[in-house]
Amino acid sequence: MSTNNSSYTQGYSEAVLRSHASRTAETSAAFLLPHLKSDAKILDVGCGPGTITTSLAGYVPEGSIVGTDYSEDVVVQAQRRLERLRDGSNSEAQRQAADRCRFEVASVFELPFADESFDVVYCHQMLLHLPKPVDALKEMRRVCKRGGIVAAREADFTTSVLFPSTETFDLWLSTAAAIYRSIGSEPDAGRRLVRWALDAGYEAGPEHITFSSSNQAFGGQPHAEFWGKMWAERIADESWQQQALSTGKVDQDQIQSMQQDWLTWSAAPDGTFVMVCGEVLLRK
Repeated sequence: MSTNNSSYTQGYSEAVLRSHASRTAETSAAFLLPHLKSDAKILDVGCGPGTITTSLAGYVPEGSIVGTDYSEDVVVQAQRRLERLRDGSNSEAQRQAADRCRFEVASVFELPFADESFDVVYCHQMLLHLPKPVDALKEMRRVCKRGGIVAAREADFTTSVLFPSTETFDLWLSTAAAIYRSIGSEPDAGRRLVRWALDAGYEAGPEHITFSSSNQAFGGQPHAEFWGKMWAERIADESWQQQALSTGKVDQDQIQSMQQDWLTWSAAPDGTFVMVCGEVLLRK
């Protein structure tokens, strides 16, 4: 999710936020859910539009959850979504879960909370956007209680697989990875989570670091249409195009070809996209 206006290469276009809003605790934090206690106090760092935050609240009926994001505009959207859940949900459980949530503007590098404030500190697809992911983990560790859990799920971007493949897929993948690296961030964050945890001060061993992996996957219709059209819209965004051109890997005609290929792929009845994600549970 988003963390800093100067480093968040993906921007805040409608396509990006629509992608983020499709995420839930079940799709993005399944590795964490069995470890949640009913009264846990949770911090969701880089919460974006807050869909993971609000769905996590359903797993802590006696607890609470705070979502933070660097972007004030994104936090406003999360708050509006929360108000709609409170006022318009047909489910009493959803309304009660919404009452246990709140959102704040904050940087992961300067979280406005005292030491050991939370039982669980969680982030999803955030560290890969940061030039200093270890510093972020150190700050998350600071606000986590002793005996609590810092949890992170991060993409390993260049593991992405597309079927049926397109003529421009490999070019898109290398260009998108270069955009991440243009600010010093690491798109293959998933494979580095254990290394970063050790650098952040966690001790080696399964009692301190538990690694797992899962996939972000879109297959068949309407899922391929959602993912393909989302990427076509991202590529059409002027900011993404300028970043792509600045990598020196593509020209304007190639960018247009990538956009068209994603649109064509989005209509494939057998369209499948898979990307590996690394996951860690960290304990002091």
